[in-house]
Amino acid sequence: MTLEHELLKDVVAGDLQRAMSYAVLAGGKRLRPLLTLAVSQTFGVAPEKIVKAASAVELMHTYSLIHDDLPAMDDDQTRRGQPTTHIAFGEAIAILAGDALQPLAFQWLIDPNLRPDQQADLVMSLAKASGGQGMVAGQIADMAATNGDTLLLADLEQLHLKKTGALLAYSMVAGGVMADVSSRTQEQLVHFGQAFGLAFQIKDDLQDGYQDDDENKQSYLQLLGAAGAKKYLTKHVQLAKAALADLTDETGIDVSLLMSSLAYFDDMVEK
Repeated sequence: MTLEHELLKDVVAGDLQRAMSYAVLAGGKRLRPLLTLAVSQTFGVAPEKIVKAASAVELMHTYSLIHDDLPAMDDDQTRRGQPTTHIAFGEAIAILAGDALQPLAFQWLIDPNLRPDQQADLVMSLAKASGGQGMVAGQIADMAATNGDTLLLADLEQLHLKKTGALLAYSMVAGGVMADVSSRTQEQLVHFGQAFGLAFQIKDDLQDGYQDDDENKQSYLQLLGAAGAKKYLTKHVQLAKAALADLTDETGIDVSLLMSSLAYFDDMVEK
């Protein structure tokens, strides 16, 4: 397994290595690196050549989960059915594990299988997606909403385009960079990634909303109700399909591998 092997190789400090591995290998869908690999494979790049660079986004995603779970943020006790990293290793080690995962993600992007210009594009794209223009900005907006700001649907969508959607859109862009696609194709991949990211968040809200005991947390379920949220999810799945149709029209490429990723939403999409 690339994640486990490379983590053990690149991080040698005992407690830090254990905490990082604990968080990264705790399970989950690995959706982001899988999307990167699906894009690159769609455009003819062998997955085994870029799997380490494709996995960098999972490190960034895991850092965000560790920090989101901290007492100063969401103060969660469990994630994916096991104690959160700060519960298992203490708050200080958890913070440092998240801190270490961020630069390691960029380190993995400097992959000898990629040209220097590709490496630079990936580093810049991930920095924008994960920082003050993307994921962190979305978390700030989410904290403000949790603390009492009332959001309209458009506000909630913009929040999630950053907090959840930015790394998912990056995953598409990364695959395009590794495959040397055109700027027009990159735009279509971003459109697909943004629509996929919003659909992902809406489904997450529908799955978790009824069990969420945080009355201040605002969600699509809360704003639209179950029926309205499912309609909104269906809308974004259709937008994702349209982006792939545009991609096929533009390039003639078979996008069935990317289209198959939308099966994730089949259980909630309106027929």
